[in-house]
Amino acid sequence: MQIRSIVIYSRENRVHAIKFDLGRLNIVSGKSGTGKSALIAIVDYCLGARRLAVPAGIIQQKVSWYGLILDFDGERLFVARPSEAVDRAQSSKFHIAAHEGDDPPPIEELRAAHTRQELLDRVGARLGLSSALIPRADGTADRKQLSFRSGLIYCFQKQNEIANPDLFFHRQSDPGVAQQLRDTLPFYLGAISPTIIEAQSALRAKRRRLREIERELAKNDAIAHAEDADTSFLLDQSNRLLPGAAVANLLEARQRLMDFTIAGLEDASPEERELAQANRRLNELSQERADLVREVEALEQFGRDQDTVELAVNEQRRRLVSLNLLSPEGSGETCPVCEEVRSRLPPTASDLRTSVERLHAELSLVSSDQRELREAVAERRSGVAALDVQIGELRRTIARRREEELTYKELLERRSEAARISGMLDMFLRVTAAGAEERRPALEMEARALLEEIQELENEADLSATRARTATFLGGIGQTITQWAQAQNLEYAEGLLTFDPQGPRLVSETESGTVPFYQFGSGKNWVWYHLLGHLALHKWFYEKNRPVPRFLMLDQPSQVYFPHKTDDDDEFDWDEVRKIYTWLISEVARLRGGLQVIVADHARFDDDASFMSHLKHDWSDGAALIPAEWL
Repeated sequence: MQIRSIVIYSRENRVHAIKFDLGRLNIVSGKSGTGKSALIAIVDYCLGARRLAVPAGIIQQKVSWYGLILDFDGERLFVARPSEAVDRAQSSKFHIAAHEGDDPPPIEELRAAHTRQELLDRVGARLGLSSALIPRADGTADRKQLSFRSGLIYCFQKQNEIANPDLFFHRQSDPGVAQQLRDTLPFYLGAISPTIIEAQSALRAKRRRLREIERELAKNDAIAHAEDADTSFLLDQSNRLLPGAAVANLLEARQRLMDFTIAGLEDASPEERELAQANRRLNELSQERADLVREVEALEQFGRDQDTVELAVNEQRRRLVSLNLLSPEGSGETCPVCEEVRSRLPPTASDLRTSVERLHAELSLVSSDQRELREAVAERRSGVAALDVQIGELRRTIARRREEELTYKELLERRSEAARISGMLDMFLRVTAAGAEERRPALEMEARALLEEIQELENEADLSATRARTATFLGGIGQTITQWAQAQNLEYAEGLLTFDPQGPRLVSETESGTVPFYQFGSGKNWVWYHLLGHLALHKWFYEKNRPVPRFLMLDQPSQVYFPHKTDDDDEFDWDEVRKIYTWLISEVARLRGGLQVIVADHARFDDDASFMSHLKHDWSDGAALIPAEWL
C-alpha cells in the first residue's frame, strides 16, 4: 500500500490534492508554518487514528474533509474522513470507495457511511493481513486478528521522534504501543512460520480431544465404581414403596414402579363433597345447640328471679298474718287494731287488705309459672342431649373421613416418590446399558495415540524456535544497518548494530558490551540511526513480502542542522544534510519501487539535480498545504 495523493476539501467545497510518486523518494520542502508537519497527522487520521492530530489553527478552520488516494499494486482506494470541527459525531465515520484516475472525487460524492472497523477490515484484507499467532512469555501463543494499524507504527517518524534518543518507533512512549511492538514484531518479521501456526492449531485440537476422552474415561470409572451401591440403593427404595412381594432386580423394580405410579386412584380417593357437607351440618347443629343452651340458661335465670320474688311476697304475707291484722273472719267495719266498730275504715287499712289479696293472687300465679318454667327447661335440656348425640356421630364421621384423606395423601406421596425412583432407575439403566465398558479399549487406544501426536506437535510448535528466528532476522537487519552506518562513517558502527526485541530498541553489540540507543551521543547519530533502522526494516518487509504498508513518512530529518542557514553556518552541516538525501535517494531506488518515502523538510538544494528531481512540492515561495486562494 502506497499513497498517490493526500487530499483536503475546503468548507467552500474546493479541493486541493498533494500528489506523490509511487516507489520513490518524494520531498516536500518549505518554510515553517506551511503545513508540512500536518501531512503525517492527516494520513494517520484518514487511516483510522482515534483523534485528529493536526495543529489547531488555519488548517482545522479551513478544511472540512481529509482524504487519501491509496494504491494497492495498481488497484486504487479512496478513503476520506470529515474534519472533527465539522461534525464530531460523523468524524468517527469514513467514506470508502474504489477509485479510478488521479483526481479525487468531488465533495458532493463524499458520504460518511462506513465505520472504522470496516476501514480496518478492507485495508487489512488488501494487505493480506489475517489472524496471526502472537507468542506469550509462558511459551504458548494466542491467535489474534491483527489490525493493519499495528504495522503503521513502522511507517511514521514525526518531528519529535526522528531525533529522539529515548524512543525509536512512532508512539513508543505509549506503554500499549510498546507492548504491541514487542508482541507483533516476530509476526511482521516472518519469524513465525506457517508450519508453526498449523502445528499450534493442530495441537490445540488434539489437546481438546484428549481432554474429552479423559473426561469420558473418568465418568465411566465413576459409574462402574458406584454401580453396585446404586443398584442396592435403588432396590431398597423400590421395595420400601411397592406393596406386595419384594423385587429382586432393577428391571422388575422399574416395571412395578411404573405400574404403581399410573394405577387409578378413584377407589382410594375420599369424597370431598361429603366431608364438606358433614362439616357444614356439624356447624349448624353446634349453632342450634348453643342457642338451646342459651335459652336454658335464660329460663333458669328467670326461675331464680321468680323464686326471689316469691320469697319476698311470702315473707311480707307471713309478717302481716302473724299480727292477725288481716284475719279473714274480721268484719269490714271493725278496726283491725282496736276492734272498734266503725262505719267506715281508714283508707290505709283498706289499702292493706287490697294489697294482701293481690299478694295472694300473685303467689298463685308464681306457683303456676314455675311449673311451666320447669317443663320448658326440661324440654330444652332434652333437645340439647339429642343434639349432643347427633354432634358426636358427626364428629366421628368427620374424623374417619379425615383419616381416609390422610391415607390418600400418603398414597399420592408414595406414588410421586415411586415416579421419582422410576426415573432414577430408567436413567441408571440407560447409562449402564450404554456399553461404556465395551468402548473403554477404543478410548484408551485413542488417548495413547493422541499423546504421541501431541508430543510430536509440541516439538514442531516449539516457540523457542520462533525466538531464535526473531533474533536471527533482527541480526540480518542489523548487518544491513551496520554496513550503512560504516559507509557513512557513523559512530558506534564498530560493533554489530541490531535490535533488542525487549524494547524494541537499537543497540550496538561491541567487544566491551552492549551500548543501548539512548547512550548514542549527538543529534547527528540519533537522526541517522532512526533513518537507517527504519529503512532497513522496510527493506526486510518488502523483500520478505510482509503485510506492512510500503511507505515511510519522515518529518524534518535535517532539524539538527537547521532551521536557518546563515553566513556563520558550518559547511559540514550542509554536507551532512546533503549526504542524508543522497543516501535516501540511492537506497530507495535500490528497492525498485518497493518503498515510497515522503519527507517533509526545510532543506533545499537548487544545485543538486538529483535532489531537485525528487522535490515533489516546493512550499518556499508562498505555496502551502492550505492554498492562498482559500484564505
